[in-house]
Amino acid sequence: MRKKLLGVLTASLFALSPIAAAEVQINGFASVVSGIDLEDDGQSAYGSRTVDNLQESKVALQWTADIEKGLRFVGQTMARGDASTGFTMNYDWAYFDFNVGDAGKLKVGRLRIPFYKYSDYLDVGYAYHWITPPASMYSLSFSNIDGAGYQQNYEMMGMDQSINVVIGAYQGDLSVGGNPTASSLENFLAINWAASIGDHEFYAAYAQADVYIPAAAVAGLAALAADADDVLINGDYGHFFGLGYKGQFGDLAVYAEYSQVGIDDSILSDTAGGYIGASYNMGEYTYHVTFETSKADEKSYTGGNSGTDIGLATTIGAAQASAVATATLNQTDPVAAATAAATAVVTVETITPGTYSSGSDLNSTSRSLGNGDSSTITFGVRKDIGASTALKLDLSLYTEDRVQTDQITAVSEEMKATTLKFAIETMF
Repeated sequence: MRKKLLGVLTASLFALSPIAAAEVQINGFASVVSGIDLEDDGQSAYGSRTVDNLQESKVALQWTADIEKGLRFVGQTMARGDASTGFTMNYDWAYFDFNVGDAGKLKVGRLRIPFYKYSDYLDVGYAYHWITPPASMYSLSFSNIDGAGYQQNYEMMGMDQSINVVIGAYQGDLSVGGNPTASSLENFLAINWAASIGDHEFYAAYAQADVYIPAAAVAGLAALAADADDVLINGDYGHFFGLGYKGQFGDLAVYAEYSQVGIDDSILSDTAGGYIGASYNMGEYTYHVTFETSKADEKSYTGGNSGTDIGLATTIGAAQASAVATATLNQTDPVAAATAAATAVVTVETITPGTYSSGSDLNSTSRSLGNGDSSTITFGVRKDIGASTALKLDLSLYTEDRVQTDQITAVSEEMKATTLKFAIETMF
């Protein structure tokens, strides 16, 4: 009886609630992407043996509830495809926004970070001509934070302008050497300025945060450095800077973006990248070409045991040296030896230190985490079908010149990928 009364009371509260009477609008979008790498160098996310239909496919629902007096709730869930695990569901957006005067908006909740030109609709493939935005620019593995944001629109110097400020924190997986680690970005701040005049659009973005990536592999490598804090990612200053432009000249459009990303006093490399491209519209068809480039500069170390072979570094301890040797013999993961060194427990008395050689040291491992140059040329065509569906075909020619392993003797190698992709993308 008590449960029945509680159920009736709950239903009554929802029936009387203004939220229940809110106007709710549901929209969605979907992309089905197929691709194959025509090379055998293993540099593409797609395999070279068969067509992959999951790697970049996605489907999402977004709902908007207009509550009252300028108050609104926006939520978005998305299922992303992955070649190894299938589709994975995530809750990407969940925030309230409030109108502030006639030209301001305050948002509170899980928000999209305004890093790029296409940040607001980054996942909506129908919104742009590529199947995938240029990876040299759109390279960060996260795009949302939990916090608050404020956007102010205004007119100045004959241009429509806006300032968007977001503060908050991120908690989720970030990778070191391809190994996901539960990480956090604290004291996060992002500022985006955008302006438009006629058919020309400009933007500039800056972001910073205290970065924490407590990877066991990094902890093992830190033991080799003269100052462990120069290797560890323990609250270090992470920063992002980006610029962009888009211009429309009749049926011809040109566009460009450039960014720099780094985490000071850490083992992760500093990167810079960007692209320039053009598209031409002919009725239902859009033809486009894009050239992109990126560069990674690894961190280098002196002093301590930075130049000592990881397997022979007696200061790590005999137990860790043995573990490093075993890991090196059994696997080729660039940071596996350091992971073993940080976590292995064996009997010291049974090991003779300085017996094994891994062929890598702190600097060679740092280099393997990010170094060298890469470039991509993408040719593509898009055909619009009706008002909300498009077919796309992209051919991307990728070349990189970088060291491929953590070995001290390793030299730069040129590797290639030729990726052919087809996509059907829609909004509903």
